[in-house]
Amino acid sequence: MAGVTTSTTLTNQFQNFFSKELLSIVQQETILDQFALKATIPKNNGNKAITMFRFGAPSIANVAALAEGTAIASGSYRSLVLNKLTKSLAQYGQVIGLTDILRATDLFNSLQQATKTSGMDMALWVDSIIRNTLIGSNLTLSGNFMGTGPEGVGPVFSNDDACNNAANAAVPGINVYGNPSTLNVGGTLTQSFSALNAAITAPDATMKAEGVLDSMTRLKRNRAPMINGGYVLATDPRVARDLMRDSDWLNASNYGNKGQPFYKGEVGSIYGCRVVTQTNSFVSKGSATDADQFVNTTSANGGGLAVTKDIIASFFFGNEAFGIPALTGDDPLSPKVVITDTPDKSDPLNQLVTVGVKLYFAGLRLAAGNTSTPNTSNPVWYLVHRTKTGSGL
Repeated sequence: MAGVTTSTTLTNQFQNFFSKELLSIVQQETILDQFALKATIPKNNGNKAITMFRFGAPSIANVAALAEGTAIASGSYRSLVLNKLTKSLAQYGQVIGLTDILRATDLFNSLQQATKTSGMDMALWVDSIIRNTLIGSNLTLSGNFMGTGPEGVGPVFSNDDACNNAANAAVPGINVYGNPSTLNVGGTLTQSFSALNAAITAPDATMKAEGVLDSMTRLKRNRAPMINGGYVLATDPRVARDLMRDSDWLNASNYGNKGQPFYKGEVGSIYGCRVVTQTNSFVSKGSATDADQFVNTTSANGGGLAVTKDIIASFFFGNEAFGIPALTGDDPLSPKVVITDTPDKSDPLNQLVTVGVKLYFAGLRLAAGNTSTPNTSNPVWYLVHRTKTGSGL
């Protein structure tokens, strides 16, 4: 007996409808390059390194009282000092291959997407190099993360600076841990990664307004030049959340910048320190081993105050804290996207189109202290402030 014909009877006539509206991709918020001192690399300059210079700090050691008619002896003249910081550049690149069949049949413009993806990948790579250079971690890859330990594996920065030292050490370095005013071991104030791991209370282990003020004061004492009239904190959204709960926090929407544009990622300020958030943060698992602070974890333990929970590195920047090659303009060594879509000996039938991107790059610490002459030839003009977070995010 014949029945009623329904949509479930003639199912073969139906086909899937594909929307050409692409969903947003998961994209990292990369913000560090905007605070760098940028230098162009001229073509045919006979060098494969980035080099920056700084004259010695002011001193009154050679100022003397003058006797009438008596010249200062040449042996008492003030000598100029010129310090040089150098980092070898390295070339990086990647290639995406697209077949001719894909290009003839794809619903979306795969060539356009490959070009866009290559640019975003390289931007993330550049941000990661800057981040690891500032930390003092290597550039070795492990899974999707860069940084398996201290510099020494992969490209090494040879400058004899104090990036391993605590900011309050006899030879001052760049590292601050938790709340310096309260973080302690057995009742003794202690600044170390292992002490921060052991701390399980928010006043000791998290970023507080007092800690921001302390870091700003330290930079000011170090005579760090300001960026557009102030210092900058670049931090993870979880750390920013802890600060936003403080009564001294001021949202970016509630203040004007006196003619200055907002920084990329700027969310607010605290005590005049402008706060920007980044998602490509350097995160280490809490550990009793201090060297683990240079390991960017591939399997985070999550936020919170318990032992072994995530320890997040934030950056307090003064001006000229680090340098990079200029990434824009007509510089022949600036990033290049190369599309190869013509037949050649290796692909005589033109079955493959490749989209490649390459750049010549390095990050250079300019102001991370100096182990032999602290705060003289190489001042401390940025700080790495490691903390836990008050939430389990």
